[in-house]
Amino acid sequence: MESRQQTSGDDIAPLTVAVADGSIIEIRPLTRGDRAGLTELFSRLSAESRQRRFFTPKVELSERELAYFTDVDHVSHEALAAIDPWDGSIVGVARYVKYGDHPAVADVAIEVADDRQRCGIGTALDERLVGRARVNRMACLSATTRWDNRPARALLRRFGFRARASRGGELQLDLDVSASEKVSTGAAHTLAERHSRSACET
Repeated sequence: MESRQQTSGDDIAPLTVAVADGSIIEIRPLTRGDRAGLTELFSRLSAESRQRRFFTPKVELSERELAYFTDVDHVSHEALAAIDPWDGSIVGVARYVKYGDHPAVADVAIEVADDRQRCGIGTALDERLVGRARVNRMACLSATTRWDNRPARALLRRFGFRARASRGGELQLDLDVSASEKVSTGAAHTLAERHSRSACET
């Protein structure tokens, strides 16, 4: 079996991005030092956003969850943070975690602070995350969202995710990472066009 070495994330260069509302963010690896920042991001999520992200009502992140979410090897578990350069706060996080019995398949999740949603941050994070999955030779990314979460469905489909299964009020979408590069590039061009029109989109 092919081995995959862990990394601290120091070898992953931060990326400065102009998003659709005209603001600048930095996308960098999430680290163990980001517990406080992740807690603050959670506090900026509404009850609805928390329900959409965790599929259950949630009032806080436990110490165990904070440890899990920040102890990232950046290979089988990747997590990227969108940073507001004005105050250093985390305004969004995108991550994938590989399935235990499918080493080349990973589950995807994205959250963005409510006051920064619909401004292109999720798009920028998703593009970078798909790129990291490609570097780490993931074959498939899978995302589960609620049917009523239209912004998430639109974001995922923009990057080439396709519906694979539906159960109750939830929809599973999969992305063939090896076939996604052209789709991802196209999404980046769309984001640039929106930025030039000063539009504030998802």
